[in-house]
Amino acid sequence: MNKKTKQRSKKRDQSAPIYSVVDLETTGTSINHGDRIIQIGCVLVQDGQIINRFETKVNPRERIPRSVVQLTGIRDQDVRKAPLFEDIAGTVYSLLSGTIFVAHNVNFDFPFLNAELERAGYPPLPIQAIDTVTMSQILLPTAKSFRLRDLTSSLHIEHDHPHSAVSDAEATASLLIDLLKKVRQLPTVTLDQLVELKLDLPQQTAQVFSNELKWRADHPQPLSEDLYVSHGLVLHKLRPLAVNKRAATVRYPATKRAKLKLFSDQLELRPVQSKMMNSIYNNYTHDEPKNMVVEAGTGTGKTLGYLLPLAYAAYPDKRIVVSTATNLLQEQIANQVVQQLNRVLPFTLNGVVVKGNQHYIDLDKFVHSLSIIEDSKLVQLLKAKLLVWLLQTTSGDLDELNLTSTQSPYFTEIRHRGVRSLNPAGPFYKDDFLVRRDRRLDQADIVITNHAYLVAHADELGDGTRRPYLVIDEAQHLSTSILRQSRRQFNFQQLRTAVHVLSGLVNNGSDRNLTNVFSDHPLGNYNVELLREDLAHVETAVNQFQQALYRQFVQQATTSVDHELIEQPLANDQLADLLDVGGPVMMELEQALGSVQLHFSALQHIFAQQTSRWLVSDRYLMSQFQSQLAKLGDADATLNTFNETLKEHGSAAAFWLTIRQSTERSSLVLSGGLLSANHFLTERVYPYFAQPLFVGATLFTSTRSQYLYQQLDLDRRATLTKRFASPFDYAQQAKVLVAKDAPSPSNRGNAAYINYLAATIYRLSKQTNCQTMILFNSLVMIEQVYSQLRETDLFDQRDILAQGITGNRDKILKQFSSGHNAILLGATSFWEGVDLPRTALELLIVTRLPFDAPDEIMTRAHNNLLKQEGKNPFYQSELPKATMRLRQGLGRLIRSKADTGVAVILDPRLVTRRYGQTIMKSLERDYAVDVLPTDEAVQITNDFIKKRH
Repeated sequence: MNKKTKQRSKKRDQSAPIYSVVDLETTGTSINHGDRIIQIGCVLVQDGQIINRFETKVNPRERIPRSVVQLTGIRDQDVRKAPLFEDIAGTVYSLLSGTIFVAHNVNFDFPFLNAELERAGYPPLPIQAIDTVTMSQILLPTAKSFRLRDLTSSLHIEHDHPHSAVSDAEATASLLIDLLKKVRQLPTVTLDQLVELKLDLPQQTAQVFSNELKWRADHPQPLSEDLYVSHGLVLHKLRPLAVNKRAATVRYPATKRAKLKLFSDQLELRPVQSKMMNSIYNNYTHDEPKNMVVEAGTGTGKTLGYLLPLAYAAYPDKRIVVSTATNLLQEQIANQVVQQLNRVLPFTLNGVVVKGNQHYIDLDKFVHSLSIIEDSKLVQLLKAKLLVWLLQTTSGDLDELNLTSTQSPYFTEIRHRGVRSLNPAGPFYKDDFLVRRDRRLDQADIVITNHAYLVAHADELGDGTRRPYLVIDEAQHLSTSILRQSRRQFNFQQLRTAVHVLSGLVNNGSDRNLTNVFSDHPLGNYNVELLREDLAHVETAVNQFQQALYRQFVQQATTSVDHELIEQPLANDQLADLLDVGGPVMMELEQALGSVQLHFSALQHIFAQQTSRWLVSDRYLMSQFQSQLAKLGDADATLNTFNETLKEHGSAAAFWLTIRQSTERSSLVLSGGLLSANHFLTERVYPYFAQPLFVGATLFTSTRSQYLYQQLDLDRRATLTKRFASPFDYAQQAKVLVAKDAPSPSNRGNAAYINYLAATIYRLSKQTNCQTMILFNSLVMIEQVYSQLRETDLFDQRDILAQGITGNRDKILKQFSSGHNAILLGATSFWEGVDLPRTALELLIVTRLPFDAPDEIMTRAHNNLLKQEGKNPFYQSELPKATMRLRQGLGRLIRSKADTGVAVILDPRLVTRRYGQTIMKSLERDYAVDVLPTDEAVQITNDFIKKRH
């Protein structure tokens, strides 16, 4: 019995409210500009059941725009004989009267429909209206997207025809039924907190929670067994770690027969993966294991391929530490691969995910924030979302929320700052997610972290005595993580903003602040006065530091100060003198920052000694001050890191000033960091582990290249290297075409070059009508090509997503992954880490080879360092890096055995330049590459994709 049949079959409560779930298709988004309804879909829901449906097309008495036809499929001839809105207005008014109006984006549908009713001579509907978008944002906090088709897909709701009014109304009705069930399941404590937030939601949406709370007065609900209440906050119980399953004898399944027996029907035996497993097991059970590098092509199943043999090698008392390139990979390993292994292994593996402190919520700070009714609607909505999320999460990892707003100042207030920042006597200490995690770490067999955390905490994750196994997954990123970790910014404007916020918290003003809190406490009041003076000194010291940088470096700049953006490289020896803590500039800044910390610590001591006298809002003010003070501490730590880097690494580091000038104000940022890993790994990471295992799908640029070994601080002679080809049949599944007559990208500023790219992309996309990704090297180029495509009819037929124009990376990737004929224009971050299997991506267009911008300041500095070492920057760094990135880019195309697709490279340098042959040889290890004119490339692409469709 499907979901809809179940809904019809249960007995209905006739006294329950009726919800009219409505979706409109219109000729545009503004009724004031003459846009009209062309289709109405309405589904009536009562007591969790669909009780009636109404659907009609409407004649708008105007032409339907081509973009609307493309979106809805409704053409002029479809509505020519349809009734006018005036003819059905009475029916619609009668049908909806007395109901609660529901829509997915109610602030569009409800006012639009009411305006049409008024135009037809009826009054606006005097009914309540609620919005399923914001309800979903609160009640489905971990959803990846809140578009209707994405929500229905994730909830397994039938939704066959998106952008058809009746189909959308049906889907929204099913979504509403699910959401109302979730409201009914909310603990009363949480429900009360949601109401107390006084949420400002569209129309009367917030009343859904108020009405449910009133109903609870006569219908108490028991708390679910997997939840518990701690100091007024409902949390999810922590799942106990699996009881260790132990086997009397454990023998590694070396043969095909043994693996088939072990895997049973739980895992698929892949021949290439099996070879990889045996190779790894043999190395790590050898008397003298070596460092090992494994390149395993896409589709090998590399994660299972290294975890299973290492699990046997580590049994029974050795730990495995896996470091990945992204947080997403961490979750996949923990939630998928470890669980797969536990279904087949004769022993149990407990896995724990470890990230930096800032990824986790601080419960104490969050609870304090609940007592403040913010002016920001978004912040109040986020609090509601977090309250519901805490009913589900067992990790407290904010990444589960898929938020793009985690840079909000609110998240600065509630982010964790580490176990050491907690008060062990605090109300939520035992519930704290980091405290919980650290307890579980002691019992973990597999610790899953990311490269950034590994680099910063190798000594904590490893053990110089027991020496756990270390796996570096996506190993090509490890060196980059070290460099990124070392690079810091001292942002003068952000620091001043933090100082101003802190000053507002201690200065007399209209809002309650720390002056009011400690007004009747002499010692407290005295420290507040000292803080006022300290903060004025910090601001003075920051200004003096900025002026010193200007005098010493900006006035010497050869770049014209008339430019809006200036990047000025700094001489390391001169900067070292300026940053010397014994010098007058740094001494004053350090003393001022230290004094703020000292006097706030005195206030904290007073606060801790008299806990019973403070209001919840007082605690929140102290928490706010502490959060902003942490920014000053981070700025101070940045200067200390710069000093250490200058002393320890000298010429292997680079520093520069970035000056942005506008008519209103200018901003200054001091940046710097390492240019190379400089034996960091051999000194600070590897010593805590057994011989590391390095894994990746794209590690080598050629058979002779030393690039990877240099990046990973490895001695090639002492390293075991294995390559396992992808099981995919690239010759049958894909075509890689190179347009030999494309203009050289060296003319990228040339209008003819932009015209060629736009015209060729148009020709490749016009006929194929499939999911298309176009890879660029710069956002500027995306903007130029996008503006030309806007002038074509492609915009009326396809959903065109452009990074930096229609949204950020995460937003447009979510939209693209759920599309069917979308076009995505993406820059650097799309060349890797994007998994779009089957028809989610069928055409990949590479506009130019992915070399780093030669005028980028760190690229110039790194090249200068290589020259000083007697090396050729192009062949030692730029070429292997670009080759690897191109292979990674092409790797987006074929992600499973069922995938097919075409990659078109619009860069003739693969043919015309000598180094192009080096890149071609690397590509030809996987693909059959055809070099041909653009016209033929377009024709072959069209034919290949049409044939596959």
